[in-house]
Amino acid sequence: MSGVISLTILLVIYAVSELISRKTNGIIDTVLTISILALVGFWTGILPKNLFTNSGVEAFGMAVVGLMLTSLGTTINLAELKRQWKVVLIAILGAIGSCILIVLVALLVNRKNFGIVGAPIFAGGNAATLVLLNALRAKNMQLLSTYALAVLTFQNLIGIPVATYALRKEARRYLGSGEVELAEKAQTQKTPKRRPLQLPEIFDTPIINLAKLGLVASLSYGVSLLIHGTINYLVLCFIFGIIFYQLGFLSDSIMDKTSSSGMITFLVTIVILGSLANTTPRTVMAVLVPLLVCLVVGTIGVLVTAIISAKVFNVSREMAVALGMTCTFGFPTTMILSQEVASSTGQNSEEQTALENYLLPKMITAGLVTVTLVSVFFAGFAVNYL
Repeated sequence: MSGVISLTILLVIYAVSELISRKTNGIIDTVLTISILALVGFWTGILPKNLFTNSGVEAFGMAVVGLMLTSLGTTINLAELKRQWKVVLIAILGAIGSCILIVLVALLVNRKNFGIVGAPIFAGGNAATLVLLNALRAKNMQLLSTYALAVLTFQNLIGIPVATYALRKEARRYLGSGEVELAEKAQTQKTPKRRPLQLPEIFDTPIINLAKLGLVASLSYGVSLLIHGTINYLVLCFIFGIIFYQLGFLSDSIMDKTSSSGMITFLVTIVILGSLANTTPRTVMAVLVPLLVCLVVGTIGVLVTAIISAKVFNVSREMAVALGMTCTFGFPTTMILSQEVASSTGQNSEEQTALENYLLPKMITAGLVTVTLVSVFFAGFAVNYL
């Protein structure tokens, strides 16, 4: 099969999966649909085993993973995180609670590696999966690679229903509390002052932005070599992304300004799912029980931590649970759920607007913290113990 046909097949599978995700409002996400379609194709022989490598995108995808992690750093608005400090702490504690409980249970049943791999992914999703799969493939741990993909694929199936239920209860509580007139308006980001390394507007072009991402990712790689891999290269990409964004060298949400965000997301997704070609039904069956344990235990960890956080920070349990569970789905599902709950719970346009202004900033901030800051650092720490 020619490379262009292999690439086209992958693009069609991705397009169909993305369409299904949009139609189901993220409940059946892109990764889940791609995984199912790919596995069915490989197991029935419809798709060749070398589909990913033959398309030519797998190797290139690995090269752009660093750019993707670097760009994530430019989504971190430190001023907004400071303003929403309670939300940030509740979200972080929820992720930590799930990780601790998952690892503890794994140690108790003598499945340490399953806990080490499952915990960061449950607490963050794609970013953690990229870091962990990079390490797992280097060590040829196929079973754990399949398990990592399984956690990534199915975590939102438990996270979304729990978060939706908690948000609906919180919305009804908020409407009945008399606080609606004090609804917090979503703030628009102010134009930042000129920063030390900020370049003139002439440098703000798609290819130059890509080049800047490449330079920062390359610096991260070089630093990782200097410190002998003590900190994972991809974790450094994220850290340096934050640093160079604050210094002004990288612009806000820079990936959106490269005119290649969709293609890079596609390539990174292919990198994540590349090991599906070597996944057998027997391997899938072998990870089912660990998967179910991880999802249930991780959810319990979030719930317990949320109850404690609610008392400490004087917020409702429902709000704390919703914020904690954002680690299982992140943006844009955080936005979609907030808007849907506001629309279905509010009795008129004023109540709907008030609910959206109340829920949306908190959910987006929580999701941003868990799927970027928390997950990347947890994964970078975890790979040292595999």
